[in-house]
Amino acid sequence: MMAAPMAVAAPQAAANAPAPLLACRVVIRMPDGSRGEHHGLYYHRMDALARAMDLFPDAKLISVSGGKARRSAS
Repeated sequence: MMAAPMAVAAPQAAANAPAPLLACRVVIRMPDGSRGEHHGLYYHRMDALARAMDLFPDAKLISVSGGKARRSAS
């Protein structure tokens, strides 16, 4: 008698796999009217906002946009 073929599980991401990174655009406007812009990869848009707020506590405006997910190469 032949044994029944075993089912093959579909590949799944490991539970501890890194989260996808988001491409974010951060725009900062200072009280004197100067403006800066930065493009970077963050795990969440709130991380980009928190970083900008830490670096520029006197900023008049901080805007974070984007959010297309990208996997980090490892």
